[in-house]
Amino acid sequence: MAISLRQLRHFLVLAEELHFGRAAERLHISQPPLSASLRNLEEELGTQLMERGGKSARLTPAGAVFADRASRILNQLDAAKEAATLASLGATGSVAIGFVPSMILRNLPRLLTEFEQSHPDIRLRIEEMNTSSQIERLRAQDIDLGFIHTVPPPDGMAALELEQERFVACLPRGHRLAGRSRIALGELAGERALVFSRDYAAHYHDRIVGLLRAAHVEPHLDFGIRNWFTVLALVAQRMGVALVPSSLARWETGDVVFLEVREAEAQHGVAVVWREGELSASARFLLAAARTFYAC
Repeated sequence: MAISLRQLRHFLVLAEELHFGRAAERLHISQPPLSASLRNLEEELGTQLMERGGKSARLTPAGAVFADRASRILNQLDAAKEAATLASLGATGSVAIGFVPSMILRNLPRLLTEFEQSHPDIRLRIEEMNTSSQIERLRAQDIDLGFIHTVPPPDGMAALELEQERFVACLPRGHRLAGRSRIALGELAGERALVFSRDYAAHYHDRIVGLLRAAHVEPHLDFGIRNWFTVLALVAQRMGVALVPSSLARWETGDVVFLEVREAEAQHGVAVVWREGELSASARFLLAAARTFYAC
């Protein structure tokens, strides 16, 4: 018996709820068919995915791995279905997008290149700007899509989170901690911790400042930094240390080192946002492409 999409969807809801009753209610089925669906899936895979305890359940190690992979498969399938639907519309025209600078580190150029190659009749207009500016430009209908730091979507807008990324510590080569592969943020206490200007990136600034202060590291607020490459240059010249997205490590200059941080919460997301109910066919093409690209 082949694994069905229905089985995958049943399992993923159960993996979220960890309770047969609540999962069955969400799926609008009774509990016996849900139990049978899980049992058939486990038999097909030849491994136990859930440990049962009455109506409750918990994932086995194999179940946790399978849930992650199954979720990706369904996301990619949904994106593929949407892309196929859009392709039937024969979309042409243009799409105006905004993006925060860090999207350059998160493969946005590759997404846009692939999109232009597969949709040569759609013209892209792109502009770098911070999150708050993108929200304003979306409201003014100046742009169609905004690639922003993850924030709760404002009224009248929808958002899709694309990915979560870990922060890492950026230190000058030769720093007292530079020989380590991993540190706790608290070990940076007493250092000049560089952060983005709040005037430019309020949510990002607040996120990093919150992480630093939770570890009893006082951020240095006297520098009006608006660019990650400025951060790299300042750290390289021993003017401070910084908490930066892990993707920045690909731009290592030889004068700085990047260390993992132990705090599980030291991460931040990026999302694409748009005006609800106002996407053109061309913009929906790009949204579907972004969803597929970042789901891989």
